[in-house]
Amino acid sequence: MIGIILPARVMKQLMRGDELHPTVQYYKKLSRNNNVDICFYAMKKVSLKTKDVTGCVYYHAENKLVKKNFPVPKVNVYRVGSYLRNKKSIKKIKQLRKNEGIMFFHAVTNYERSKYKVYQYLASDPKTAPFLPETAMLSYSTMVKMIDRYKKLYIKPIRSSRGKNIYVLEKTKQGFTMTHVANFKEKVVKMARGELYDYYQKTFTSPQKFLVQEGIVSDEYKGKKFDFRVSPQKNKDGKWQITGMIARVAKKCDNITNLDQGGRVKYKLKHLTSKEGRRNIKKAALRIAKTIEAKFPQVIDLGLDMAVDKQGNAWLIEANFRPYRRRINIRHTRIPFEHAVWYLKQQTAAA
Repeated sequence: MIGIILPARVMKQLMRGDELHPTVQYYKKLSRNNNVDICFYAMKKVSLKTKDVTGCVYYHAENKLVKKNFPVPKVNVYRVGSYLRNKKSIKKIKQLRKNEGIMFFHAVTNYERSKYKVYQYLASDPKTAPFLPETAMLSYSTMVKMIDRYKKLYIKPIRSSRGKNIYVLEKTKQGFTMTHVANFKEKVVKMARGELYDYYQKTFTSPQKFLVQEGIVSDEYKGKKFDFRVSPQKNKDGKWQITGMIARVAKKCDNITNLDQGGRVKYKLKHLTSKEGRRNIKKAALRIAKTIEAKFPQVIDLGLDMAVDKQGNAWLIEANFRPYRRRINIRHTRIPFEHAVWYLKQQTAAA
């Protein structure tokens, strides 16, 4: 049996017998297609004392959903729409992993997803370090040293998503321009070199919440910046695969390609980069995924933001452990579930 961990709100609806949530409906379909029973529950109902939980079990052969108490499954898929923040839930998952050998796929804490911590880990591996632009925690002295080395810097929160609250610093003949990206708009401030310190002090009152990153001079499409969202996932054979790769082209904001900041999707990639360039991206993405898995074995689904420079070299801009997807009934959900089924079979055979 595989556990599907849902938000408490969705589980309340399920326990009341309300109309089934689309997530529940889709996992029932996956259960039948893979000949495996599943159970739905919320973390708040898990007891560390008894190692059991109250929820709903779906028996695929009978197509029947039953409310009951059951032991916490050995393999679970965390389907709550946010990173792990609740201290009680984090404690439960850590103890069950350590003491009972229970796997919780997709369960990543807000602490673990720090962009700088992920950068440090990848930078420590000689196989992934070449794909990383220089990145550091934000300070005024670090920012000044880096802008003197590079034409452009990106300053972004260490735990943000969807392109929110990003600053872009560029060096000009007269001094600098600082562009703030928010809500589909770019606000540009021009300043002389002597004005940069005052701007920094006023704007970044909590610099420890930001990192500063070398701006890659990436290739362009019709004069617009673009990058790629690459989706490595672990599949039913226990191997990493590239499930999808799309291009994101800047539109409303010149410096940001993120769709939530007005970027647009382009699915046909051959006009953007060469076949060799695409091969380099996929090869780098798989290497990065394997390195991340070595540190975080529960991560089997990634959204890697990658760019290609004018020489065709691949660069990792950002690694998302819980990539946001608007739809549930797509293969991006199916493939990690099939991996969970494979993993369960391996655990059962080894027992």
